[in-house]
Amino acid sequence: MKALILYVVFVLVGATIAAGISYYIEMYVSVTASLITFLALFFTNFATAWLAVILVMDGSLRNPTGRAEQIAIEAASRRAH
Repeated sequence: MKALILYVVFVLVGATIAAGISYYIEMYVSVTASLITFLALFFTNFATAWLAVILVMDGSLRNPTGRAEQIAIEAASRRAH
């Protein structure tokens, strides 16, 4: 549950930053450049927020998918039966 809350917070912060950057680009460049910038930042924000959550929760990005732990759990389960 903590990871989900952190993810939502990071996504909201990232979306706010993306909107702010896009707003300034709209004022000084063009609406089209602003839209392209916003969409790029907005979608990049989801992956970046997920990596930030992993970093905050685990303290490392060595095993972001948890694959090694899953293999160990499955092996222990097979040995138990």
